[in-house]
This record gives sequence, structure tokens and C-alpha cells, in this order.
Amino acid sequence: MRLEVRVKSAGFRVRVGMHATHNTRHASLITPHPSGLKCLILAVGLILLLGVSFWLVLFPTDDGTLAEIQRRGTLRVGLDASFPPFETLDADGQIVGLDVDIAKAIAADLGVEPKLVNIGFDGLYDALLARKVDIVISGLPYDPRWTEDVAYTRNYFNAGQILVTLASESKINAVEDVAGHTVAVEWGSQADMEARRLEQTLASVTLLRRSTADEAIEALYSGEADAAVVDAVSGTSAFPRGLKIVAYLTDEWYAAAVHIESRELLEAVNQSLVRLEESGEMAKMQARWLHGQ
Repeated sequence: MRLEVRVKSAGFRVRVGMHATHNTRHASLITPHPSGLKCLILAVGLILLLGVSFWLVLFPTDDGTLAEIQRRGTLRVGLDASFPPFETLDADGQIVGLDVDIAKAIAADLGVEPKLVNIGFDGLYDALLARKVDIVISGLPYDPRWTEDVAYTRNYFNAGQILVTLASESKINAVEDVAGHTVAVEWGSQADMEARRLEQTLASVTLLRRSTADEAIEALYSGEADAAVVDAVSGTSAFPRGLKIVAYLTDEWYAAAVHIESRELLEAVNQSLVRLEESGEMAKMQARWLHGQ
């Protein structure tokens, strides 16, 4: 006589057998079911994968770009030399501008020479991801759509829309003061959009539209307008002629960008930008290139 009981649970089988003729009982060894073993292996693999992922998030690795720059002795800087006063070609064909001075200062802090690589603006990110350049410094607005591929440095210039007027104007010292005044703007630009908001929220604002930001600024000097809304690049370049900023209406921060894996380079560049800011060198560079001083 044989009595056999089988219990199956969680992918394991247990078999207990009893033979009446010998009056003995025995239990077989517990053996994993093949499907259960596969599940166990997959579970362990998943745990290991999650552990590695969390480790990389908490302790990300560096791609060695900074070490390669120091070994090579040059910092390859991608820029588009068609955006004065940030970068442009001078009479001798040399690339000059605010970003160039910043690049030279960063390279000096790293103990290397800057190598300027002139690339069309649309190709700057591609060049960075293809490792053709180490860093992009080119009047580059922060763009959250790129943050999975590149890392942005700290900001160094706000190129947003600004409300400006003549430095001698005493009646306009805040945004609400343009009520009842004429505001010049570039037709169809972002400045035009911001000026229309002023027109909708403040009483008796008259918009004077011109073809370019420079023409909108000229309307101030001619007396056709009492204030103007322009981008900060256009506005600050006119400071030597007697303009003042009343207020920033929007923010558009410029920053440099490195490959997302160039973490040590990112830290080093940020340290340089902090030094330039705290030492006053950044203010001097901006005064030279943006204010013509």
C-alpha cells in the first residue's frame, strides 16, 4: 500500500511518501521547479540592475573629458561667430567677443589653451555630443529639452526682454509708470508680445512698432517714444548712449554646456564662472562687450 501526498507552492514541489509494508516513512528532498528557478534568477537580476542604476544616480561616473583636456593641453570651445557682441569676426578674421573672453578665462583656470571651433548654431549640440568640442559657449539659452544629453553650467547673462528708457527720464522708474506713455517695440517680436501685455494691463499705453530693435531704441532718442521693450542684448549695447533698464519683463538665461557625462569638467567650469563673478572680471567683460566701456 502506498500513500503519496504532493504539495505545490511558489514553484517548489514537496513529496511525502509512506509504504505500509515496511512501516517506514520518507520525504524526498525539496527541489526547485524549473519555472520557479527562472523567476528567482530574473528577480535577482532585476535587483542587481536596480542597485546599479541607483548607484549611478547617487554616484555618477565621469567620462574623463577634463583629464583628456589637461593631457591634450587645449579646451575645444564650440561657438557660432555670427552673434555680436558675444562672438563675431574682427577685421583680421579673428573670433572675438564676450564668450571668447569667458572661454579664455576658463581655459586659463584649467591650465590649458582655448581652441575656438566656429560652427553654425544649429550644429553646436551635435558637435558636443559627437565629442568634436568639449564645451559650447555661444550665447546659448538654457533649454530644458536638452537636459538629458547635456549639462548646463551656471548662468552668466540674462538675455530676456527689458523695458528701457533714457537715463535722463525721471518719470518712468517702474513698469506701471509707462501708463499714459508711448512704448516702442520691434514688430512681431517677443518684445512686441510683452508690450501688448503692458497695453492690456496698463491704461493708455500706445505702442509704436518699428522694423528692428535698434529702430525701436532710436525712437527713444528721437523723442517719438518714452520707453521701449527690447531684448537685453540690444538694450545693454545702447547703454553708452544713455539708456537705463526700468525692469526685466522676461528671463532668458545664457549658460555654457558640456556633455552630460563630463561631470568633472562641469564642476571646474562652474568654479571658474563663480571666480569671474566674485572677482568682478565678469562685470568688466560685460562692460567692455555689452556696454562699450
